[in-house]
Amino acid sequence: MESVALVWFGIAGGALVFALSLLYQRYVKRTPHAVKSRGSFAMFAGIMVLFAVGAALAGFASVGG
Repeated sequence: MESVALVWFGIAGGALVFALSLLYQRYVKRTPHAVKSRGSFAMFAGIMVLFAVGAALAGFASVGG
């Protein structure tokens, strides 16, 4: 596997972990800052999931099939 693909997969994994962290803070841990932000934590987590999917697709494309 090429190093470029590893970078893309690393970015995808990091974005996914960050999105899950945001959702954990909002819905499980219920930190005051996350609860007061209303829907912005969930919206940003959704955007990060989309970014993670895009980065994973870029990683698969850079492998060359």
